[in-house]
Amino acid sequence: MDLQLTGKSCLITGASRGIGLGTSKIMAAEGCRVALVARRKHLLEELADEIANAGHYRPIVIEEDVTRQGALEQIRERVYHSFGGLDILVNNAGGSRPVEWNAPNDVWHEGMTLNFEMVRQLTNQFISGMRKQKYGRVINITGASEPTGVNVAITAKAAVHMWSKGLSRVVAADGVTVNNVPPGRINSEQILERLYPDPLERERFAKAEIPIGHFGEPEDMGHLIAFLSSPLARYITGEVIHVDGGMHRFPL
Repeated sequence: MDLQLTGKSCLITGASRGIGLGTSKIMAAEGCRVALVARRKHLLEELADEIANAGHYRPIVIEEDVTRQGALEQIRERVYHSFGGLDILVNNAGGSRPVEWNAPNDVWHEGMTLNFEMVRQLTNQFISGMRKQKYGRVINITGASEPTGVNVAITAKAAVHMWSKGLSRVVAADGVTVNNVPPGRINSEQILERLYPDPLERERFAKAEIPIGHFGEPEDMGHLIAFLSSPLARYITGEVIHVDGGMHRFPL
């Protein structure tokens, strides 16, 4: 299937590892001009070289912490200077923040800022341009809605879902869609190094909790993201589409 993405411009945050890395390679292979954003420049350069060596447009590398004051404006400036606009924004930067129920306010502020406010604010940098050109795709990588404890990121991602639904209704008539893709257990840095470093524990969890029976790969996310980015997905907006091997139990 031709996704009609050749020449489209795409910005991906959190692109140095995991879902962001896998998605970047898929979007480049589909013909997109890609901008990579993350804090670890050497990893972004390695990824950009790999994509270029595969015969695709070499991505632009933007070394940036999205929570730094002024960072979002700098990202927008680089993207507009390089591409003249933006067609696709993949908000992937973020991270799990499990906390005690009475965690201090500064912990909540940090987690909500990274996982909600930066998604909203970065999107706002580009949404007017998307509306003006009558094409835009905003895809937010979010998270589960079935918490087993208190987690700042889960709370923030729930806010992203509600904000996205509202925004999708405002911009739909201008050819701009806004969708959310919550990952399940995807083999990424956070999963493999922080949450499930033991292969046996991963296997036990998969057998007990994931009907498909195994953890997913970043490309399992990337293929759906590519489709949602395409003109073919023009009638899909305001949605929350899980990629988790059937793990979540409730239709949220």
